[in-house]
Amino acid sequence: MMKKLVMFDLDGTLIDSVGGIANSVNETRKKYGFAPLPEKVIESYTGDGARLLLERSFAGEELPCSVEEAVKTMVGIYAANPLVNTGLYPQVAEGLRKLKDAGYLLAVVSNKPGEVSDRILAGLGIRDLFCENIGGGAFPLKPAPDALLYLMEKYGVAKENAWMAGDNHTDINAAQAAGIRSIFCRYGFGVLNDAVPGFSVDTFGELTELILSA
Repeated sequence: MMKKLVMFDLDGTLIDSVGGIANSVNETRKKYGFAPLPEKVIESYTGDGARLLLERSFAGEELPCSVEEAVKTMVGIYAANPLVNTGLYPQVAEGLRKLKDAGYLLAVVSNKPGEVSDRILAGLGIRDLFCENIGGGAFPLKPAPDALLYLMEKYGVAKENAWMAGDNHTDINAAQAAGIRSIFCRYGFGVLNDAVPGFSVDTFGELTELILSA
């Protein structure tokens, strides 16, 4: 039987987590004696992993410790309660189940630390729908295609039967580098920049139907 695989970004694609991310940034800023940043500003800093989020959130300010230590602090704050102000986007749970019932293998490929992603997916009741959850650190961060290529090889999925869906240019460029189809999720909080997706959708329901009808 021909295997089919859909790989999903997490933040801005499956979950609306910007409030929780902003909380962890501002709690870190508070710890180091800085005023909070507006959520919209922090939102614009997301998508490229924890270190760049931290660096952007403290740009022009002098940290009382190394960047590495500050990143560890921020990730620790987030990991302690990653479901704060976080939930699934509409139609995600039912859409994922439709795809799984139709025979698709489902995986998460995120730049968020994998152990944090696991807690979120489990807490929101969808972890069992995924054959893999690959987080930042296991492979080079997206837009590097390494994690996508690994999953395709591991599960024996041909390029023409694989998809990558996400709300950020990193997801679309990773798909392009891997030679597979991409879906840009316009409802998320990432940015497309100059990336060129194969498809764009406004809801997860639209994404589900697009894949099922392809």
